[in-house]
Amino acid sequence: MSELKDMKIMIFPSKYIQGDGAMNLLPEVMEKFGDKPFIVATKSMVETSKKLMGNTGKVEQFGGECSRSEIDRIKTIAKDFGATAIAAVGGGKPIDASKVIADEMNIPIVSCATIAATDAPTSGCAVIYTEEGVYVEVLYQKRNPDVVLMDTDIVLKAPTRFLISGMGDALATFFEANSCEHTGSLSEAFALRTKTTMALTKLCLDILLDYGRQAVKDAQNGIKSEAVEAIIEANSLLSGIGFESGGLGSAHSVHNGLTVLPATHHLYHGEKVAFGTLTGLHLYDDLGIIDEIYDFCIDVGLPVTFEDLRIPNVTDEELKEVAESSYLYNFMSHEPVELSVEKVIEALKKTDKIGRDKKAAKGM
Repeated sequence: MSELKDMKIMIFPSKYIQGDGAMNLLPEVMEKFGDKPFIVATKSMVETSKKLMGNTGKVEQFGGECSRSEIDRIKTIAKDFGATAIAAVGGGKPIDASKVIADEMNIPIVSCATIAATDAPTSGCAVIYTEEGVYVEVLYQKRNPDVVLMDTDIVLKAPTRFLISGMGDALATFFEANSCEHTGSLSEAFALRTKTTMALTKLCLDILLDYGRQAVKDAQNGIKSEAVEAIIEANSLLSGIGFESGGLGSAHSVHNGLTVLPATHHLYHGEKVAFGTLTGLHLYDDLGIIDEIYDFCIDVGLPVTFEDLRIPNVTDEELKEVAESSYLYNFMSHEPVELSVEKVIEALKKTDKIGRDKKAAKGM
C-alpha cells in the first residue's frame, strides 16, 4: 500500500439503506447475489431470519465472539453449504466475523444491523478478539459491504444502551481524524484524508451533540423521531466512513488497552471508546472542547469514571498494564503530541478524577 500513502482516499459501502422495515428487503437483496444465501444471525435473530428467508438458504447461529476459531467454524459450514453470499443479522461482532468469512471466500457480504452500537456495518475491516474477549488485531477486507440494511424499527426495539454505546464509538470519529490530519497519519484506507472526509467527521460530531440527548429520551420511550434517525445515521454511516477514511487515534488505543482488564469485558465497544475519547482529549485538545464532551457523555450515560467502567478499585499496576497495552497500538502515534506510558497513565487518572468531579457537581 506504500504507493497510496500520498493519495487522498475515501471508501464507502456500496449501498446504505435506512428506515422502518429495511430488514424485510433481505431476501430480495440476497437473491441478487445467487441462489445459496447464507445467514449468520445472533441467537435472538435466528428464528426471525429463518422466517424471513423461508425455504431459501441457510441460517447459522453466531457463537458470541469474533474470534478466529468462531470465524473458521462458520466458514467451514458456509463452504460446505456452497454459499453464494453471506448476510450478517445482528450486532458488530457477527457482522465483523461475517465480513472476514465473505472476504476469505470471495463472495458478497450484506450487513443487516439490529443495533446501532458500532460502525461495523459499513466498514471494510474487522476487529478480532480472543475467545475471552481480548483484542488481537484488525483484519482488512478487499471491499466494504455490498449492502447495509439499518432497520429503524428493529434498532429502536433494542435496549437503548446499544444506541448510547454507538454514540460513544461515533464520538471518537472527528477527534481521531483531526489528530491524524494534524500529523499526516494514514487512515484505515492507508491514505490521507479528503476534505469531504473531514467535513463528514465534523457532521458526525455535530449530529451527536445536537440530537444525542433527545435521541436517548425518544428511544427510551420507543418514539421514532428525527433525533433517533439522525443518531442511527451518525453511529452507523458517518462514523463508519469517518474512521475508515479519517483514521484512528488514542480513543481506540485506550479501548484496546482496557480489554486487558477482564472486568471491562462486560462493557460495549463504544462505552470504552467514549472513555478513551476523553482520555485522548486530555492528551490533545486543540479545540478546547473537553468540558462539552464530558457534559455530553454524562447526559447520555457514557462512562466518564473508573466506576462507570466497572473498575472502581483499579490499581496502579493495572492502569500501567492498560497504558502499556494502549501505547503499543500504532494509533497512539497518530496524536500530534509526544506521548509516553506515563502520560497515558496520567491522562487515564485525570479522566476519572474530572469525571467524578463533574458527576458530583450534577448531583450524581
